[in-house]
Amino acid sequence: MDRLLALGRRAAPGAAAAALVLALAPAQGEAHKPITSPYTYNEDVFPILHDRCGSCHVAGGVAPMSLMTYKDAFPWGESIRTELIAGHMPPGRPDQAVGEFRNVHALSARELNILMVWVTGGNPVGNTDRPAPAVALQNTWALGTPDLVVPMPSPFTIPADKTEDVQEITLQTHIAEARFLRAVDLLPGTPAIVRSATISARTPDADRNRGTAADLPAAAANMPTERLLAVWIPGSAPVPVENGAAFELPPNADLVLRVHYKKTWEVERNAMTDRSSVGLYFAPAPATALRALPVTPSDQEAGTQAARVSFSRTVNEDLQAVALYPAAGISNVDVDVHAERPDGTRAALIRFRPQNDWRQRYWFAKPVMLPRGTRIAVDAAFNDVLLPPGAAPIAPKRPGAGALQITLNVIDKPGP
Repeated sequence: MDRLLALGRRAAPGAAAAALVLALAPAQGEAHKPITSPYTYNEDVFPILHDRCGSCHVAGGVAPMSLMTYKDAFPWGESIRTELIAGHMPPGRPDQAVGEFRNVHALSARELNILMVWVTGGNPVGNTDRPAPAVALQNTWALGTPDLVVPMPSPFTIPADKTEDVQEITLQTHIAEARFLRAVDLLPGTPAIVRSATISARTPDADRNRGTAADLPAAAANMPTERLLAVWIPGSAPVPVENGAAFELPPNADLVLRVHYKKTWEVERNAMTDRSSVGLYFAPAPATALRALPVTPSDQEAGTQAARVSFSRTVNEDLQAVALYPAAGISNVDVDVHAERPDGTRAALIRFRPQNDWRQRYWFAKPVMLPRGTRIAVDAAFNDVLLPPGAAPIAPKRPGAGALQITLNVIDKPGP
C-alpha cells in the first residue's frame, strides 16, 4: 500500500495533504454505496485482517495504516481491493502453483473472496454490539528467547527532516570458536520504522577487506559457506534450518546488520530513534553447513533490451536445495526458476515477482534433489508495475547482472 501513498504524494502539494486525500477520498466515494456484501467487518473481515495483516497493519506497526478497527479499515477499502488485485499484499508471495514453501502463508481463496466482496459491497460494519477486540502491537521473539542476544552498540536516530535511511552496523559476538546456528532473528527497537534488514557473518580478516558484507554470496563465484544469515521483513518469523543443516558462524565472526529505515506518514515529521537487537539460536554440532549456489546472468545477458532474460548454471555435484532468495535491488521483473535434471525430469522451484522492500528467503517444504549435471534455469520477464487509471507509465528498470541473481541454499546429498 506504500505504492498508493507514494503516487498520492506526487499528486498533492505535500505529504500531509496527500495522506488526507487518500484517507478521505475512498470514504467520500463510498458514502452512498449500497450495502450488497453479506460479509461484515466485525464478523468476517477482522479475523482475516488480524491473522494475515495484524503484525504490520496495527497501531505502531511498520505499515502506513492500521486495519485493526472498522474505523481504521473503512477508508482504505478501495486501496485494499487494488493491492489484492495487484498481488502486492501479502507482500512477496510467490505463485502458489509453483513450488511449496515452509514460510509462505498466502490468503486462501475463501479469505480473498471475503475481502473482495466486503470492499466492493459497501464495507458493512456488522454487529456493533460485539465489535472486534482491541489489538496491540506484538514485538517479541517469534521463536522464544534466543540463545544469544546482540543489541546494536548504540541507538540510531532518523532526524525530523529525513524520512528514509539505510544503516550498516557491525555487531561483535565475542564468540571465539566456530558455532552453528539453526535460526537468526531481529527484534526491532522501534517497529514503526524498521522496514527490512539483512544479517550477515563477517570474519575479521578476508571478509572485512571486501567492504560491505550484507550480500557476500552475491559476489561469490562457486559455492561458499552461506554468510547471509537472515533476510528479515516485518511479520515473518524465522524458519529454523532442518535436516541436520545449519548456518556456520566462523570463529571470531562479527555480525553485519544492514537496516532499511522508513517512516510512515504518521511520523514522517518526527525524529525517530531505534536500537534493534539480533537473536542467535544455536544448533547442535556437528551440522552440515549451508552453502550458497548463486545463479547469475552474464553482463551481456543482463544488458539485453529483450523483454525476457534467460540464464542458467549447471551443478557439478550431487546436492539438495533447501531455500532460495533473490538479490537486492530487483524490481518490475517476473521470475521463474526451475531445475532440469540429467534424467529429463524437471522441478519447478519458484515463480514470483520480487519486491525490493519485501525481499525474503523462501524455504522449500521439502529438500529438492539436484543430481550432478542438473541445470538451474532462471527466466526473468520485465513488466511494468500496476498503475492507477490515467497515470503515466513507468519504464521497466533494467537491473545489472548482480541484481538479477538468484541464490539457492544447498547442502550435500546424503550418502546411501
